[in-house]
Amino acid sequence: MSDICIKRLLESGLEFALYRFPGEKEPNLVLQTEGEAQCLHIQTHLESFNTHTSGHKPIAYTTDALTQPSGFIFSPFLETGKMPTLLIRPDVAVSGWELIELETSNLSKHKRAVLSAIEVENREEDIDQSESYKVAFRSFKYQLDRENYQKLVLSFSQLKDFEGSGHEEDLFMRAIEAFPNSMVYLVYTRKGGRWFGCTPELLLEGYGLKWHTMALAGTRSEEHGPWSGKNTEEQRMVSDFIEGQLQSLGARITRHGPYTSKAGHLYHLRTDYTFHLPKIISPVQILDMLHPTPALCGLPKMEAWNFIRLFERNKRMYYGGYLGPINLRAETKIFVNIRCAQMRPGGKALFFAGGGLTRSSMFAEEKEEVKRKLKTLKNAYIKPNNT
Repeated sequence: MSDICIKRLLESGLEFALYRFPGEKEPNLVLQTEGEAQCLHIQTHLESFNTHTSGHKPIAYTTDALTQPSGFIFSPFLETGKMPTLLIRPDVAVSGWELIELETSNLSKHKRAVLSAIEVENREEDIDQSESYKVAFRSFKYQLDRENYQKLVLSFSQLKDFEGSGHEEDLFMRAIEAFPNSMVYLVYTRKGGRWFGCTPELLLEGYGLKWHTMALAGTRSEEHGPWSGKNTEEQRMVSDFIEGQLQSLGARITRHGPYTSKAGHLYHLRTDYTFHLPKIISPVQILDMLHPTPALCGLPKMEAWNFIRLFERNKRMYYGGYLGPINLRAETKIFVNIRCAQMRPGGKALFFAGGGLTRSSMFAEEKEEVKRKLKTLKNAYIKPNNT
């Protein structure tokens, strides 16, 4: 019956988020029964930097309206008018297949058109033949070699035939088995389109004064053996950034790691942080400080973000952003949106992946890492037992 619940959600045309957290057996549902997801404005520190460098005036940060948003948040790497941060209102918020079945049993009466206002681009070029990826790599590496940056993250996306597109109910069920250590999600909004992903990277979890985050960087396909100097250095950069941001909040920090963490068929270096704040602040403010982490952007963070904004040829859309419940039953649990794809009509999907570049990065190795990451979601559908 679980796959029927998902089909009902997809056919209803209502905006929703269906998601299963790492280590859990059954999913959660946030469903908005009327209207469209609310557009929020959160990425204010990025705008402030952009103002400083470009002279444009940022939109005012309406703190009162954003202090305590409640629902499921879906935020892009870079907020724009066409790619806003979205909040799905929790008209229905339930956990477990039994309650999801109960709440979706009457959805057939809706049957409104499933539309998407998101900009559609066809990027069918394979990374091996992609001149734009090669040119972007050279541009990024040039800056790194001259020590203008410590790290830059280069992304890539490709439109592929994908049997899971159009069969998301089957895809979701297979993925929750194939990725027990990841947040598996299926999200639909009219402004953002239909997205699916399996992300292992927690950005923020907790409530009140006690919170949890992680530094996740470095990628390889083998569990054992020493990590390369490039991967170790990349993970250290992310850790240093997160610790610095938390210290600026006056937080008391407990650190665990780094250690090797498995996500699907890939392994990463991971460090966990539990931190206690001296006073209660909105999770929106913490997210604004942490996003984007160097794992998806680079270092120095603001300069790297601006370079990517200006010179990366790939449009990241909601890849590299974040998603999850915020202030929902006093819980906030937000993940970085990696290992994701935008589902397209006609059995296609736009897959996203990226890699952190440093001075020691080599083109062939980085390209192969991106190819491995692009296969993650396809493997979930083709080989459901590949854990």
